[in-house]
Amino acid sequence: MKPLMASSTHDVKIRKATHADINDIKKILSFYYLDTEKVEKNLPEFILAILEDKTVGCACLDVGDVVELRSIAVLPSYRNKGIGSRLADAILSRAVELSDTVYLRTTSPVFFEKKGFQRLPDREKKTIWNECEQCEKYDVCRQALMKLVFKF
Repeated sequence: MKPLMASSTHDVKIRKATHADINDIKKILSFYYLDTEKVEKNLPEFILAILEDKTVGCACLDVGDVVELRSIAVLPSYRNKGIGSRLADAILSRAVELSDTVYLRTTSPVFFEKKGFQRLPDREKKTIWNECEQCEKYDVCRQALMKLVFKF
């Protein structure tokens, strides 16, 4: 019998998502009540964190009028192990190829401040995203609006 060994973030593999990963992505996003409706549409921009053949996290770039980091999530039992940071670094290295600015909406602003993001006033959500303009929960939204400008 093999001895049990603790996994480290060095064992985490980051890879592009495939069609076979859709259910795993939706499962991870659903833990945090994140939108699962755009997974198929954005699948080419999803990346995954894999640990011991298990999908433990995901992140995505939504490339539209603005480049938005979205759907970044790590399964609850794998949080606080550096996996979210590895996902963010990997997705931001892709983002820098597409734009000089990346936006996001998050309930974890402190995490993203460590990555260099800056908070913006909530009122700017409506000018960046049409869906915020139409959202019936806008007045009670707890998501912080953040922006990262790449300096070259």
